Parts: sequence; C-alpha cells; structure tokens
Amino acid sequence: MKGGAQALAVILIILFILCVLLLLPVRAKASFGDGKWAVAVYYAFFRIFHKESKEKPEPEVPKKPEDLPEGEAPPFPKPEPKPEAASKPEKPKPKPQPEAVQKPETVTAKPEPEPKAESAAPVDSEQLADTVETPELKPKKQKKPKKPKKKPASEAETPAEAEAPKKKKRGIRGFIERVKPHSLSDILGLAKDGFAALTPALKFLTKHIHFRHIRLYLAIGTDDPANTATLYGKICAAAYNLLGAMQCWFDMQADEFRILADFYNDKITFRGSLELRISPMAAIILALILGCKFLWRTICRFRREDKEAALREKESAPLPQA
Repeated sequence: MKGGAQALAVILIILFILCVLLLLPVRAKASFGDGKWAVAVYYAFFRIFHKESKEKPEPEVPKKPEDLPEGEAPPFPKPEPKPEAASKPEKPKPKPQPEAVQKPETVTAKPEPEPKAESAAPVDSEQLADTVETPELKPKKQKKPKKPKKKPASEAETPAEAEAPKKKKRGIRGFIERVKPHSLSDILGLAKDGFAALTPALKFLTKHIHFRHIRLYLAIGTDDPANTATLYGKICAAAYNLLGAMQCWFDMQADEFRILADFYNDKITFRGSLELRISPMAAIILALILGCKFLWRTICRFRREDKEAALREKESAPLPQA
C-alpha cells in the first residue's frame, strides 16, 4: 500500500508541474522606431529567440576648427604617423632580360621511306576455309513457358466477379490514400473542409490570445499644411476604427496610442511596440480542435459521396429479366 501511494503522489506531482509549465504564457515582443526593429520571444523568464536590425554606420563628418581668439591662426595639423613598411620606398626590381631563343633550322630532314614488303602469293579462299576450323555453335535451349497456376474451385473467379469493381481498401491506409487529392474536385473538397474547421478554431483563438503594452506614436507631416490635415483625418479614422474592431474580438491593452499632425516638419515619424501572449496549453487545444473538426467534416463528406455512388449504381443496374 505504501509503494502504491508513493507512486500516485509522484504521478500527481509530475502532472501538476506539467500543467504549470503548459499554462505559463509565451510572450512575443516586437518594436519599431527610427528605422530600427527588434523581435524577441520569451517563455517564463528565459529568452528563446532574439533578432534586431543592424545599426547603420554614422557618416564621417570633418571636425570643426576650434574657436580661437582674433589674430591667432589655427595650429598646423600634425602629420599622421605612417608605418615603417609604407615609409621605406620599395626598390625597383630588375627587369628580366629576354633569353636568346634558338632559331629553328630552315632545312628539315625528310624521313627515309620504309622499304615495301614483298607482296605475298595469292591464297585461295577455299584453302583458307579448310585450314581455319569454325567452332560449332550449340543451339540454345528454349525456355518452356510457365503454365498459369490453376485456382481451386472455391477461388475461381466467375465472369460476374471479374466484371465487378474491386473493393476499396479500408483502415488508416485507405483513408490516407483517399484523402490525397487526385483531381481538382478533391482539392476543392479539402479546402472547403479546412475553412469549415477554421471557424471554431478562430473563436477559441480570439478568447485565448492577449495583446499587452501596445504603444503607438505617429506624427504626420508634409510640405503642404492642407495635405497634412487631410492625411491626418484619414489616418485617424482608419486607425481608431481598426482599434475598436480589434478590441471587440481580442483581449487588448493599449498603454499609448497617439496620432499627431506635425505642421513644422515634412516627414512622417512612427514608433510602435507590441507584446503578444499565448499559453502552450491553448495552442495544443487549438490544434486538436482544428484537426478533429477537419477529420469529422472529411469523413462525413466521404460517406455522403459513397451513398451517392451506391445510388447511381442501383439506378444504372439492368432490370432482372422474367
């Protein structure tokens, strides 16, 4: 009894730790401002991923002369120290003199012609055939055709069975082969099932995804003040309507949301940051909802198609003769 109680206690402790780990949120932070961006992902107190834009090198600006009293000339700039290797002038290397090239001889020695071999006496073809023994070619053995194995009477196919279509495979393999798209109608059916499965998944997602520490600063400026005012009105209408619609669907918390019209500058300044939170448990449940709904819709569609095919076979079957 003591051993069973201890094992049960260990299992309960492990389950509790797993629940705590799965309920801790995963936080994704993103920020943008002054042409720089950064993205980081945290789980609990640990940083899993981090990436940011590289800093651009500052342009080299010549130093300004120091303020000197009247009548004094600026000091002569000190020459920069040069390395010893650069200060010593390299000695010019002596140019290699061209070597004397021997001219080819004008007269070439002709090769002596080889003496021709004396022509042999003509040989009769009949004598040559007699002297050369031709090997006898053995005829190849012809392979006997294999006889088809006869099936027993119980397994013999009747003409009706041969004409009948083969039954489809059942089980997981048959289902996987049927799910694979083979035509455009199969692709459209799978897409329809996927979109139907998205609706409950999105409803669950909107309740378990959280936006925190939203900060947005936007200063709008153009060359013309009239264009600045017009652009400011359009952006405000779009941004605040979008924020209100998102607050109806998601859990959002905005720390700063400012849009200004800058009549003194001719450029647009934008800074923003955002934090997204979701727990691993919610992500697992979301995947289960999506997968189960998709499988259920696909199985129902397959059953409906099988019933329609069976009805078509019955209608097309010939009537029994009296």
